[in-house]
Amino acid sequence: MSLSCLVIENARTGEGPLRRVVLGGDGRILAEPRGNIRTVDAKGRLVVPTLAEPHVHLDRAFSLALTGWNRTGLLDEAVERFVGSVDKMTVQALARGACRALGLLAAAGVAHVRTHTAVGGALGFRAWEAVETAASSVPEVEVRQVAMPLTSNLHHPEVASWVREAAARGAVAVGGAPWRAENPGAATRAAADLAAELGIGLDVHVDETDDPRMDTLPDLVAAVESTSLGGKAIATHCCSLAGRPEPVARSEAEALAQAGIAVLVCPVSNLCLQGRQGGMRGIAPVRLLQEATVTVGLGLDNLCDVVVAVGTADPLRAAWLLAIAGHLTGEEDLAWLGKVVVRENRRLCGLTDGLSPGDPAQVLLIDATSLSEAVALVPSRERLNG
Repeated sequence: MSLSCLVIENARTGEGPLRRVVLGGDGRILAEPRGNIRTVDAKGRLVVPTLAEPHVHLDRAFSLALTGWNRTGLLDEAVERFVGSVDKMTVQALARGACRALGLLAAAGVAHVRTHTAVGGALGFRAWEAVETAASSVPEVEVRQVAMPLTSNLHHPEVASWVREAAARGAVAVGGAPWRAENPGAATRAAADLAAELGIGLDVHVDETDDPRMDTLPDLVAAVESTSLGGKAIATHCCSLAGRPEPVARSEAEALAQAGIAVLVCPVSNLCLQGRQGGMRGIAPVRLLQEATVTVGLGLDNLCDVVVAVGTADPLRAAWLLAIAGHLTGEEDLAWLGKVVVRENRRLCGLTDGLSPGDPAQVLLIDATSLSEAVALVPSRERLNG
């Protein structure tokens, strides 16, 4: 018997004219309908590939009962409480929160997640196993893990050994927060060296602070260039860049672009953590990065944990927040943010654009007529499969 296919008529796939999208019964997008045809009229609404989330922490989602609350709201206390609670972190306890988070992500239309998982030290690989357990329970979301050592000193041999074990378990990138190490420059270089040695990506937390004097971006650029990791390197947060003089910040942004380092902005967590003392907005200077042609992605980061007690599992809501906080509310700005969510996040996760023949037949029908409207309204959406 012939496989059926779902034909979505009168769909908008961006800012262009209406088109047809064909979801094949074999699980792939087709160039033309074939077999038994079912039809859906999109009525000019937006059809996009299922979303990809490039930066989240599933291993600590909904774990406040284990760590206690962050009383100061600052990153230092969050790290101290997390590390001090690892003895309570069983696979079962962490898997419950990760599974709940994955369910929320799936409901928002996310089908691929890149999660930063704590490894090593007293925690071992219990968090890693918890994420694997949760992923098996929510098969509609593909999960890839980034190795995030429990301590930031990636230049220490024992810490490097944790990363190597994570790579053996399937880590797609070397993570961590080398900017917090006792020797940030050495830790940054060690992280890049490990990524090159293991043949995986580099995906690190960078300068997540209000202090403009904390600046490891030049070290990161040098490390990426010396290891030929351009196009495989991501710097997340980069908050202190916003506090440096504009000519310095612009020069560093241009160096990031030239080195092929993408920047991931996490508006929910950085608006919560940063700016508590100096009144800064707490996020990297997005417009400056855009003007410097840096590849920009958008991450959800934390979901109701010791780092940030609020959160969202919806990438469009995170983009809505960034539009407000970053003064990106013009029509072109909103359309650009929509492209970041729909396209750049997928590329940063190593996925295709998602609507070409041969791509997975998994799309979202969004109750909006453009990408800019999708960001402005954060409307309802329906997942359609072939």
